[in-house]
Amino acid sequence: MKQKTKLSLDDLNKSNVWTVTSNELSQMIIDAKKKRDEFAENEKHFTNIIKTVFDIQYLKREDTEQVNKLERIGYEVFSTPDENGNNAIAIRKHPIKKVTDLTLENIQHLEPWEVLELINHNMGTGWKGLPLAIQDIIESAFFVDCTIMPIKTMRKEGGIIDRRKEDGYEVLEIERGTWLEGIFMKPKPKVEKIHIDYSIEDEEDGRRKRRKRSHDDDDEDKDFEDDDLDLEEEDEDLDDEELKKLDGEDDEEIEDEEPDENNLQIEDIDELDIADDEE
Repeated sequence: MKQKTKLSLDDLNKSNVWTVTSNELSQMIIDAKKKRDEFAENEKHFTNIIKTVFDIQYLKREDTEQVNKLERIGYEVFSTPDENGNNAIAIRKHPIKKVTDLTLENIQHLEPWEVLELINHNMGTGWKGLPLAIQDIIESAFFVDCTIMPIKTMRKEGGIIDRRKEDGYEVLEIERGTWLEGIFMKPKPKVEKIHIDYSIEDEEDGRRKRRKRSHDDDDEDKDFEDDDLDLEEEDEDLDDEELKKLDGEDDEEIEDEEPDENNLQIEDIDELDIADDEE
């Protein structure tokens, strides 16, 4: 059996805090308070994480009335070194009593049968009657299938219930007259999040590449500008008379050009018809 790794208060986050018991948390707080300066600096951070899962109160162990009152409403009371007149800590883990208590953090630490129990006690809404946000939370941790069939069909030997159980699903059956709603659920494989560490060298290389690319772009822009200047200079070298001469030559070439008989246009066909009539 794999031994559970002991966590410290510094190790807690909003995901793994759900795996901690009240007894373990009380010991973490005691250990952390031994380093007074460090605990004082990070107390707000620790409190924000812990309060998502636990209620905590400091009190005097000798105050039996207060101790009994807290224990009646689900707190566990632990003795601690005396601090500011308090020598005990009361801790209560938030109970998950209804589907609206489910979150993306705590759903990861529940068993399928626990979630199905919450659905079963949710005013008979079944799976399809749950808010979409709650369905999304549940499906983040579990494979879910919901089927509604006649009772005899659903429960027949070798039917859908038997097949789903063989596949490792837990099942919740909700009778609706002569029909049965079957909600099937099994855990999804746990996937560890991969954190990518971008080194300083990669960032420096990226900056160098961007700088080089910027210089190259500037050089290319300069080349284009130089080409434009060359074209302008060539145009300036031609005087007005030469430009007129060139324009005249182009016009004469256009006037002397004869239609190609193999590629006649509509206008060419009309001219040929007129010439034939004159003959």
